[in-house]
Amino acid sequence: FAGPGHQLVRLSSAYHFAMLYQIPRIWPTHNPVCRGDNGIFEIYNYLIGEGQLMVDVPFFGDKNLFRNPKLFPRPNITLDHQGEKRVINMINDVQGYSHANSNLWIESKGFIWSIDYLRQSTALRKEETDYQLYHQLMLLFEHKHKARIQKVMEATRFNAHTVFGLHIRAGNGESGDFEFKNRGMYDLDGWLKKVVSLLCDYKDKHSHYFTKKPLMVYVGTDTGSVIPKLQEQSNKTCEIPFVSSDQTFVEEGGSVTWNHKYDDTSKCLKGWEDMWLDMYLFTRCNSVMAGTYSSFTQSAPLSFMMHKAKQPLREHRVDAEEPFHPHYFCDVGADGNRMDCATTLIGWLNQTSHMTWGALNGTKQRMRQEITFPITERHHEIINSLRNARIKMNY
Repeated sequence: FAGPGHQLVRLSSAYHFAMLYQIPRIWPTHNPVCRGDNGIFEIYNYLIGEGQLMVDVPFFGDKNLFRNPKLFPRPNITLDHQGEKRVINMINDVQGYSHANSNLWIESKGFIWSIDYLRQSTALRKEETDYQLYHQLMLLFEHKHKARIQKVMEATRFNAHTVFGLHIRAGNGESGDFEFKNRGMYDLDGWLKKVVSLLCDYKDKHSHYFTKKPLMVYVGTDTGSVIPKLQEQSNKTCEIPFVSSDQTFVEEGGSVTWNHKYDDTSKCLKGWEDMWLDMYLFTRCNSVMAGTYSSFTQSAPLSFMMHKAKQPLREHRVDAEEPFHPHYFCDVGADGNRMDCATTLIGWLNQTSHMTWGALNGTKQRMRQEITFPITERHHEIINSLRNARIKMNY
């Protein structure tokens, strides 16, 4: 049982693994929490349609990493009994992948993946395969739920604004692992007031970006009450629109949606659709602000922002008279009075901000990096992942 961000981060590792081993298809599944007739396929069938994800993606053309060894150099692979059909089941964590820990020592493995390693290499191009996966997932979700997406886009006048996505994972009464890791906000109301003030100040000092396309903030949250509070505070000050999609939140203090026990399948699936809708709209934003660390924002939203940040800004705007706001992925400080923004993945991982705004002496967000990378150091985990399945990878 896990939320969408946790699942997608693991799915990104499986996708990269499939790219390495030239496995052309992945079939995402989920524990049958919605109790529908399709079992482990129920949730993803509803979210993105039936069938498998393609690793050999046709629409990427010559940029397809799977097909182009110059773009994605891979080891030679030896398969015993080549004619056999093989199905590999991966449950939760993918063997051979680890979080971005600096000089982490594990007795049985020695030093594993580190930030220094990523600086010196490309981590077998995982940043690129992540974007390919998330791009495909968002396109499939858009196709399946186009009418609802269009309704939100029109109601908020999304394309007429420069939109920042703000994710507020307050917990809404969640206990267990969330409480154990101190992930909640001790003074949520105070944090909300300060983050509105932070954005008002940013808007005023960067008004040249927001003349023709005013700043708007799209809010994704597990706690419905934060939205009217943000709107009320903004109306008292600089009147930045704070908007969200029309969705049903769990009652105040009722814990998060993904783990909520529903009395019917349709309500359960609608809860998952709401979460994916927020994630999809975050990927459409100019920049994303993470209120606290969360695998939700560190999956597709982070990947999309890092991809956008690499593109020349003029490509995004036909009318070049007004400068286009840069693309950032920002971590909001613990008190809501600063934001530290990155434009590269290595900069974000290493917490070396491209831009910091607000109280420079404010407390930075307590960070936990949820994304994973292949372990290629010391015991070469990724190379030996299938050693018991008669599939061998050699450099």
